[in-house]
Order: sequence, then C-alpha cells, then structure tokens
Amino acid sequence: MNSFFICDCHNDFLTELDFESIKQYLNLCNNENVKVLCSSFWTSKMNKAYIKKQIGERAELLKENSNSWLFHVEDMWWVENKRELADLLKLKPFSCSLTWNDWNLLAGGAFSEGELTNWGRFCTEKLLQNGTIIDTAHLNRKSFYQVADIIKKNIYCSHTAFYGYKRHKRNLTDKQIELIVNSNGFIGLYFYHKALKLNGDFSCQDIVQNLKYFTSRWGSDNIGIGSDFYGIDVYPKDLKGYQNFDKLYCAMKEGGFSSSEIDKIFYQNFINFMSRVKGEKYET
Repeated sequence: MNSFFICDCHNDFLTELDFESIKQYLNLCNNENVKVLCSSFWTSKMNKAYIKKQIGERAELLKENSNSWLFHVEDMWWVENKRELADLLKLKPFSCSLTWNDWNLLAGGAFSEGELTNWGRFCTEKLLQNGTIIDTAHLNRKSFYQVADIIKKNIYCSHTAFYGYKRHKRNLTDKQIELIVNSNGFIGLYFYHKALKLNGDFSCQDIVQNLKYFTSRWGSDNIGIGSDFYGIDVYPKDLKGYQNFDKLYCAMKEGGFSSSEIDKIFYQNFINFMSRVKGEKYET
C-alpha cells in the first residue's frame, strides 16, 4: 500500500473502457490510494447519437461507485442548442471543456484559429451558474483569454504542460500560467511525451523537470496531476499507472522536492481547489 494519496484531474478511462472494465479499474484505483479521479468522457470522435446514449449512463456509473469519481465532459461540440445544453446540465458534471483541439461552434481549440463565439459565451455563463467548472485545457490562446475573462477566479486547466519549457501548441505560456496562478486556480500536468520531453527516453525525470520549471517560478500551491491516462499513447517507461507513482515520488525527492511539496502536488492542491470552487470541505 502506498504511503501517499493521489488526485488525478484528467483520465480518459471512462471513454476507453466498457462498463465492467470501468468498475474493475475504479477498484484498482482505490487500492492505489487514488482519492479523487476526474473521469473524462471525451466526445470528439463520437457521433451525437452515441454521445446521447452513453453520457448519462457513464455519469451515473461514477456516482454509483463513489462521490470521489468526478465526471468531466471533454469537448462540447455536440451541444448545439439550449435543449441540449439543458440535458447536459441535468447530469451535473464536475467540469466541462468547450473544445478539443479543433474549432467548434463554441470556441477555438489549440490547433485552430477560432475564438469564443456568442454561443460559447452563453454556454460558459450557464455552466458557471450551474456550478460546473470550465476546463480551459485545449483552448487556443485567444479563446483561453476570452473564457478566463468570464471566469476571473479559480481558473482551471486540467491537463497541460509549459510552453516555456517545451514549445507545443497545447502548452500554456508563462503569461497564461501567471493568470491562472494569480486567480488562485489550478493546473494539472499531463504525461504527454510530445509536450514534456526534450530528448532521450521518456521517463519520470521528464515529469520532474517540468514540475521544477513550474515550481521555481510560481511555487507549489497551484500545480497538480492531470495524467491523461488512457488519452496518451506513449507512457513514461517507469510510470505505466498509479501503481508506479512511488517511482515518481522517489524521482521528485531526488530532484529536490520535499515530502510536503510532493503531497501538495500529488493530491492536496487539487483538494484545496475543489474546496474553493465548490464551497465544500474535502478531506482524504
């Protein structure tokens, strides 16, 4: 049994696994001391009929298993009118992202040139009124700033890395990071090799170097884990799942992080963020 807790604010298992496998995976997460898991229903490559059939059932499956398994909807391209938005709000998702990497009717994704539309602005405001967190991951720069201007406090980006360390369109610039930190928001570092690795084999050392880039500039209070497990196709050679987080823990210790800093990054910062935005006290 690990001697530390884990909170992961982005994992795509809910999209990739069937119902029985999801239940088994959640049991495994419990055994690895995963205390909070934000489970992504990634809609970008699905058709609308499949989304409408599956989304409610998968949201309910999470609720049946634990209050700690949070439901996230990634890419709202299929929400094209107020009725469809109302249907989504009834599910009470923990968080939603407006786009994936492409442009849609709401906003511009990271690999597109579009900006926040009037419909996207309307949806953003309604989600916030409903108590749903807006996940700014996958927005391009222009859409990010437009959405951030609406959110203002506790800006959230569930899974990304840092453009100042590795130039990649999905990564946040220093200016974006400062805006999130100054809003008392939260950023989850993901394990996407093309956004993290400078050269050589992909390992926990690359994660440590990215974390050091962040903490040396902005401290250790607004950063955590957004692994993107089941959404990445190349895993660090020594980190294939939560069962290997002891290796990441050791690599961070060797990299100069204290035990209290690792605890904050592994779980406490996300717990604190949830408490701020939801107005509830969460405890491990």
